[in-house]
Amino acid sequence: MLDYTLKQLQYFVAVANQGSISAAAAASHISQAAMSQAITELERVVGSQLVVRHRARGIVLTAVGSYFLRDAQALVRHAEEVQGRVIERQQGLVGPLVIGCYAGLSAFWLPEIGHGFVKANPGLEVTLVEGDGAELQERMVNGYLDAVLTHTRHLIPGVGSTTVMAGRPYVLVAGNHWAAERKSVHLRELADEDFVSLDIPSVRENQLVNLRMSGLEPRIAWKSSSLEAVRGMVARGLGYTVLVQRPPVDLSYDGLPLAVLEIEDNVGHSDICVAYIPSDRLSLRLRAFIEFCVEAGAKKERESANRKAARLPQNPAADV
Repeated sequence: MLDYTLKQLQYFVAVANQGSISAAAAASHISQAAMSQAITELERVVGSQLVVRHRARGIVLTAVGSYFLRDAQALVRHAEEVQGRVIERQQGLVGPLVIGCYAGLSAFWLPEIGHGFVKANPGLEVTLVEGDGAELQERMVNGYLDAVLTHTRHLIPGVGSTTVMAGRPYVLVAGNHWAAERKSVHLRELADEDFVSLDIPSVRENQLVNLRMSGLEPRIAWKSSSLEAVRGMVARGLGYTVLVQRPPVDLSYDGLPLAVLEIEDNVGHSDICVAYIPSDRLSLRLRAFIEFCVEAGAKKERESANRKAARLPQNPAADV
């Protein structure tokens, strides 16, 4: 039989999150004395000091407290999932769902999620958080997010994932580039040209590494953390770039033409996926979100294939 209660674990997690007994008490709508007593009793039960109380600086977790926090968060999260499943069976999809989205995917996926999933499920309290894929997954592991939409190349150890859309890097050049009329290119053909880099952590840590492993040392002349700024610089002839996400129109913001070239070298895939904490019983809310993303990804792939087919020159002999 357990000697500590779920409520004590919830209070401990609140104290760790808020950084002080008083702030956690206010957030949990109980008195400061009751919060302090709950933490003291939890420490007595587990037989270790979990927090160091500082009158002016709040609390600091001990080494034992830091380890215990992760286990406590997992237990609290599981208890919430169990309760949520009971409610969902009775009322449908209801309750909170916090989804992280890698910033590089935001423009392509957040409008889709907002329209097709959030508005379609008014009983859910969906919160969408943008950021770096790996950092969002760390927050998920620590109990602050339910899932993260990111790339398979960004996955951190220990998380589960479901691939929702294939992603293969491509070369983007200006509409008047010497290779613009071609369908594909070898990376070595671009070795002497300037490279415009999408300057975000995942590209620096993954894509550039893969390009170098493929035999190309990008000659980085321009950088920007904005996808559209990168596309605009390419359209102006400042260099070429390598991207994964592809807008449906091959034009920059200022209306200049761009050309997409497939890469003939083996640069691997960077598929889009939903990352989550592995579990035999994911919540109905999370399963519904994953299923939505799988369907949305399949739709995006069909639309991309249709656009690609429409751009290919027609062969009159094919109709004979």
